[in-house]
This record gives sequence, structure tokens and C-alpha cells, in this order.
Amino acid sequence: MQPEPTGHLQAMAEAITLTLSEHDQERLSSLASVRKDKAVWEHQRKYEQSKREYLGDNVLKDTGSAVVWWLAKNDDQVHKAVEDLGLLAQLTSAANDTDVPERLLHLLSPPNAEDAEPEEADGLGTADQPLGHTGSTADHFDAFLQGMGLDAGDVRRGILTRQIAEILVTQGRNETAEELLRRFDAPATPFNDDFDMDSATEDGSGP
Repeated sequence: MQPEPTGHLQAMAEAITLTLSEHDQERLSSLASVRKDKAVWEHQRKYEQSKREYLGDNVLKDTGSAVVWWLAKNDDQVHKAVEDLGLLAQLTSAANDTDVPERLLHLLSPPNAEDAEPEEADGLGTADQPLGHTGSTADHFDAFLQGMGLDAGDVRRGILTRQIAEILVTQGRNETAEELLRRFDAPATPFNDDFDMDSATEDGSGP
């Protein structure tokens, strides 16, 4: 029992129930679902952001880091790592939107003479225009994909392209990321539809 404000009466209440209207119940249920979905989305976003930072800041920071990472995953295939040094150099250069270092140019595979026009073949690998400094970042990335055996039509080309593009966006290389997506990814992808490059650049996060 508790006295009411005037002190003349004492009162108590028990077995109190609250009944919501159907509209209010639906609204609260919807809000609860949204909160749960947001929590899951935040977890996924942080996981993907952490993965991109790991790839961009550690694995693909430079060719040496990429080689060490590759050996950690395949410590029994040292000869394979040596054979793929050129591919790893091209991949790290594409991820950082830079040219392949001059000291690694000799590791790059020369273009197929049967596929190249005579004028184009003569213009590559010369003293005035060394191999690795010709073409765009997308050209280097195309050479990497071909070297990995990912020919046109292989679905893995699009997957790898989106991963590299996301890393480039976190480093402010939006134009290069868009160029790779236009050239190597399908016209409509989850990355293109859901990932906002401008917002990613502003807050340093991804999708």
C-alpha cells in the first residue's frame, strides 16, 4: 500500500497489463528487426573493412610483402613463388596504382609476339620505353589476370577485380578502381550497386 498525494487514502495496484494496438505492435516489431539487421550489417562491414586493410596495408603493400604472404600460405612451394614473382609484382603495382619497380621489370613476361601487332611489339621493352612503363594500370592488371590463367569469361576475374577495386578506393584511387570495374567486372555487380566510392573515401570504410 502507498499513500496518495493528499495522505487521506492508501492504494495499491496489482496484475497490471498493457495492451498495444495492432499498429503499434507491428511498428515495434519492425524496429526490433531493423536493429538486429543493423547489428549484423555493422559486423559484416567491420569484417570486410578489416580484410581490406589487411590486404592493402600488409599483404599488397609491396612485392616483398606479397611474396612473404604467399610463402606463408604455400611454404612448400618456394620454386613456384620464384616463378610467380612477376605476377606478384604486377598485382601489388595494380593494388597501389603504381608502375612496376624498375628492378623487377625483367621478371615480367614479354607479350606474345603472335598476338601483338608488329608496331606495338617493337615499341615495348626498348631502352626509351622499358617494359612495365607502357599502358595503364588496367593493362598491368589484365596481364596479371592472364598470367593467373583467369581468361575472359572466368567468374573469378570479377571477384578478384572487385576486391582490388575496394582496396584502391580506401586509398583514394577511385578513378583507377572504376576503370578496373568497367574493364574486367560485369556491368551489374553487388559492388557496383551497393558500394559508394565517395562515402568510402570520406570515412575510410567500405561497404
